[in-house]
Amino acid sequence: MYSLLVSLAAGGLVFLGVVVLSQPLYAIFPGLAVAIGCYVLLARRYWKVVEVLMTRAGAEVQQQRVDHAIRILESGYSYGRWVFLLRGQIDGQIGALHYMQKNFDKALPLLENSSSRHWVAQGMLAAYWFRHHKPQDAMKVLDKAKTMNKKEPMLYALEAWMKVKLKDRDGARAALTRAKKVLPDNGALAENLIRLQNGEEMKMGSFGEAWWQFHLEKPSQKMLLKLSGQSRRAKGAKKSMYR
Repeated sequence: MYSLLVSLAAGGLVFLGVVVLSQPLYAIFPGLAVAIGCYVLLARRYWKVVEVLMTRAGAEVQQQRVDHAIRILESGYSYGRWVFLLRGQIDGQIGALHYMQKNFDKALPLLENSSSRHWVAQGMLAAYWFRHHKPQDAMKVLDKAKTMNKKEPMLYALEAWMKVKLKDRDGARAALTRAKKVLPDNGALAENLIRLQNGEEMKMGSFGEAWWQFHLEKPSQKMLLKLSGQSRRAKGAKKSMYR
């Protein structure tokens, strides 16, 4: 990555400068300090640039201009060469947009390249494998994603839902029990754990609109009307902020 190369070069110059004036032993710390500081500054700079692009893309998605949002995000690839993990975040964002539009073939390679910290992209990748009858691959993706996103309830919910579909209700209960220990105050997780303990089916609508983006279930007509109403209220609230 370019930022690392630039940082190492800067640190190397400082190291050589101190060596000329003093001894190699005294040059190690200043060289390392400059290299690390330079990388941190460059990384922050390019992350902020991409965050702005993601904000712009999010606004386009709100206006249902997803193709425009994707093009905005793609413009950030040039910055991905500068900082580790940055391209993985961009891939995750674009892959998630393709997946939400049901462009699954376009989404797959991007989701596979996405950062493990991008929990939405990782959840969609797990959902993709589950939809294609590869539950073991789906569970591997979720296990990896949870190591980087321990506080994300949807990852535990996805695991439990998939295990219910695989007729492994004990495994589903165990997944939600682990989730409750990490997220004791999450109502949706607690509600679904109780439902499983009572022999009932999980109610994924409890997790809100975010659940439907994984395309593992189709919302009922009642739920579609509810979501449509929420969307209209959100847009109305946003407009009122600028009056």
